[in-house]
Amino acid sequence: MLYTGVLSLLAGVLTVLAPCVLPFLPVIVGGSLGGDRRRPWIIAGSLVVSLMAFTLLLKASTALIGIDPRVWTAVSGGLVIALGLFMLFPGLWAWISERIKLGEGSHALLEKATGKRKGVGSAVLTGVALGPVFSSCSPTYAYVIASVLPASLSWGLVYLALYCVGLTAALLAISLLGRKLIERIKWAADPRGWFQRAVAVLFILVGVLVASGLDKRFQAWAVNAFPSLAQVESDALPDSMPIPRDPAPQGETTAYQAPEITGIQEWINSSPTTLEQLRGKVVLVDFWTYSCVNCIRTQPYLNAWYERYQKDGFEILGVHAPEFAFEKVPDNVRRAVTEAGIKYPVALDNDFATWRAYGNRYWPAKYLVNKEGKIVFTHFGEGGYDEMEAKIRELLGAQGPMVTAKPDGTAQQGQSPETYLGTSRAAGYAGTPDLHPQSFEYSHPEDLASNQWSLSGQWQVDEESITALSDGASLRYRFDGRELYLVMGGPEGAQVQVKVNGEAMNLGPDAEGGTASASENRLYRLVKLPEFAKGTLVELTFSKGVRANAFTFGG
Repeated sequence: MLYTGVLSLLAGVLTVLAPCVLPFLPVIVGGSLGGDRRRPWIIAGSLVVSLMAFTLLLKASTALIGIDPRVWTAVSGGLVIALGLFMLFPGLWAWISERIKLGEGSHALLEKATGKRKGVGSAVLTGVALGPVFSSCSPTYAYVIASVLPASLSWGLVYLALYCVGLTAALLAISLLGRKLIERIKWAADPRGWFQRAVAVLFILVGVLVASGLDKRFQAWAVNAFPSLAQVESDALPDSMPIPRDPAPQGETTAYQAPEITGIQEWINSSPTTLEQLRGKVVLVDFWTYSCVNCIRTQPYLNAWYERYQKDGFEILGVHAPEFAFEKVPDNVRRAVTEAGIKYPVALDNDFATWRAYGNRYWPAKYLVNKEGKIVFTHFGEGGYDEMEAKIRELLGAQGPMVTAKPDGTAQQGQSPETYLGTSRAAGYAGTPDLHPQSFEYSHPEDLASNQWSLSGQWQVDEESITALSDGASLRYRFDGRELYLVMGGPEGAQVQVKVNGEAMNLGPDAEGGTASASENRLYRLVKLPEFAKGTLVELTFSKGVRANAFTFGG
């Protein structure tokens, strides 16, 4: 956690190098000009307070109230435009104040904000208006919002605060250096001079871009045009989400001591259990997560082995290591355990403590522990069932025939790869504009190649998922394979319409009749073709609030 905090602080400093921040730096410097030397500090402080408040407001409004996040973007852009107009026409506020009969106190406040003294009001409004703008410019900010805050409000706010400290330090340095330069050219501080008016025009342009959403398109273009700059902050992100790599060597291994089960948040089907307590038994430690299709297809074998060999001294410990935030919720895991018919103990490794102790990197992963507490056999991914069972039987000295399990689908060579939809691991996206954190209006291209996907309509995008912001938002995917699955979930009554090559046919068990009920967070079986096929086009139409995480496929 200390490591993540340091990286959040560093990422805040590096945010000023992001392409989407660069257009706003003149606004920061221009807003810091004036007679009051406190202005740069007030602007920076107001921006940080605004960013923190906007974060909580965004989470509360989208999770509890249902306010479209674009509302806050429009408000932010409107504030920036208003500031620019009052700077460009210092007498405008006086006219407005007189028309609506505001008191003398309000009139005096705006005079300070737009007149020669450049008072506190203007500085505060500048910082407040830019807080929501900066929120969409940082992958670190998106990481905290999407991954940390849903799991831990306290740690999420700590990391966000550290990020803001780093950001403030960098912006203060820029503002103060800019101010010192401007103080040497007195004409630049004249509120009715050409320089101040140019800054006012810049405020208005930036506000229009923000309110209209065009700034997001510029950001997407800048990320592609200047990838080295965009990568600077991304490299500072904590690598907290374990991502499976290519399979490591597996099978028979030189016996070594099995790490203890540690850092478990909750147990299902048993009281807290350790390997030390199980010494004298053969134990299979299985790392899994309930929305992983590879884990789902392995489950029938695990259940069959447990039923067949438990009486001979065999035990399974299912270590549930969540891939997505919703998989950290104990009730979700309990429901999945019940639906899968799992009878053996399941440990919720939400902080990946046992995962790290084993040096694991895979879903699913199996570590076979002998009666002396040593790992003697491993397997990563699907398959290898006969070899694993043979080793279990050898360690137990079991007699009789091997068990027969009915697999739940299979993987096939040439099928489309697992496809993540959130920005942290997205691949194959071919729509317009490019994927970028926060909300956008997307559109489909004329056609898609195999393994490509696109969006249409209004979507909110974050690090690990995409969320439909209106009824009728759609997603297209052209895949190779026989079966298509989607990890998703939504509010009560949420639905997804499914079409295959333009028709409601060849649908999977979760989409019978052409509609899938998507109120639970889990993996949904949406398409099942008669046989393996290439280039099948699937179109999914979502009701508002459905969140999708990843596609997986079967042969």
